[in-house]
Amino acid sequence: MTSTIETGTIPKQVHRRRLGIQISLALVFLAVAFVLSKRSPSWFQHTFTSDAAMETRSADFEQGIAAQFTKVRGQDREWAIKISETQMNEWLASRLPKWLEHQGKSAQEFNRKVQVRCEQDHMDIAAENFWGVGAIQIAPKMQPATKDNVTGATLNVSPTSAAIGSLFVPTFMISTFGPTDMFESLNNAEFRLADGRCVRVIDIEVLPGEIRMQLNTSPTKE
Repeated sequence: MTSTIETGTIPKQVHRRRLGIQISLALVFLAVAFVLSKRSPSWFQHTFTSDAAMETRSADFEQGIAAQFTKVRGQDREWAIKISETQMNEWLASRLPKWLEHQGKSAQEFNRKVQVRCEQDHMDIAAENFWGVGAIQIAPKMQPATKDNVTGATLNVSPTSAAIGSLFVPTFMISTFGPTDMFESLNNAEFRLADGRCVRVIDIEVLPGEIRMQLNTSPTKE
């Protein structure tokens, strides 16, 4: 009795089965990633919009901040400021679009919603985009820095994590999350005033619902 053995049949079936499993897993992963990416952070308020009263409060807040930074302080160089999460979110809703438009940004950019949340030692920044809501987390802190052989302190606001919806992504993708350039200028911890004086951040603390900063204003032009 002679039997015929077909070589290669079983390996091909196994290969097809494995390929089918891999494709199925990839599709499941993409489906899960898509669902997670469409889930906005639980604290993000899609219905948060500006009104006339908020416009007035935000304008007063903006002018108050500007007044504190430009105030001539004489020898009383060190001062402190506290900014609440509510003040920041109202400003972002009512004044950010005007700020972005003034900076020459596109209508798509200044029509999106941007919101922040302050927690212990860190803050979350979320922005709407055409694919959903992206969020980054930063933990502002002072750290030593050397410039021209002089060691001082600078403010580090580098992101510690990033997400699209509820899907965590590498932090290098934050450039797609919306207008984050308003925060990047803080990295130097210095603000040069029009009259030549300089305001420096000495310390910063993020607490639930607010940010506190200690600053120093040079009494004369530097």
